[in-house]
Amino acid sequence: MIKKTLLLSCFAISLCFTFCKKQYSCQCATTFSSPGYSPYTVSSVEKIDGKTTKKRAELICSQSEKQIANNGKNYTSGNVAASCAVK
Repeated sequence: MIKKTLLLSCFAISLCFTFCKKQYSCQCATTFSSPGYSPYTVSSVEKIDGKTTKKRAELICSQSEKQIANNGKNYTSGNVAASCAVK
């Protein structure tokens, strides 16, 4: 009886580790600066789909960083610096 309970407990724990994936987020900080104005930083965190691997999450964050920097250049006359990291 004790062996059966222990075996079932171990099985349940192993299933949890197998099916529970880590939830990744992409945290970005964007700094805007322009001559004559104080620079300011805007931070954002976006959750990434739970089925995503860490490598894929890093790729998503890298693309987000590039897109934020490009969007900022189109709309401002100053400098835009963006940095994103997987959390």
